[in-house]
Amino acid sequence: MTSKEAIEKIKSVLNLSFKTEKFATTSLEDGTEVTNNLDSDFQIGQVLYVVGESTLTPAPEGTHTTREGYKITVDSSSVIVAIESSVADAEKETTDETKEENMSEEAEAIVEETPTAVKDEVIAEVVDALLPLVEEVKSLAEEMKKLKTKMEQEMSSLKTDFDSFKKSPEKFSVVEKKTFKESLDDYKLDVIKAMRR
Repeated sequence: MTSKEAIEKIKSVLNLSFKTEKFATTSLEDGTEVTNNLDSDFQIGQVLYVVGESTLTPAPEGTHTTREGYKITVDSSSVIVAIESSVADAEKETTDETKEENMSEEAEAIVEETPTAVKDEVIAEVVDALLPLVEEVKSLAEEMKKLKTKMEQEMSSLKTDFDSFKKSPEKFSVVEKKTFKESLDDYKLDVIKAMRR
């Protein structure tokens, strides 16, 4: 039984769980493993440790170069005071800038190399495509003008009619209403008159 298997068996029998922690680590050019004893990237102000078999010891004062090409400078207390990016990063940035410049120059060259005749042809095609649209817009504008004129005439006519209606005298139909007694008296008179005839 290996030590790892023994530990796993003890964990299961005693129902234990161990907390595993991960630390940011890297190797120096000489193969020495270093860490900041934190689960975050190396930063200025953190302590740099040299990883031993079962211990962490503060890193010696000076500049330490990692295998990735970063230079980590620590003071006498092993505190990181500077982190310089690798030469590869600087070269990559220069290469990226050069590529961007080259692409820009190529684009300018393509524009300059485009014959004037081709440009004129493209412009002519765009103009030809837009002409019918311009004609439609003109026609629509004319129709809108006519409609506006007609509406103004209708409104003027309505206003005239309304003004004349306001000035005309009020007319009411007069209906004479009689009470029941008056109607009965008239009926009696009509009967008497009819009898005399």
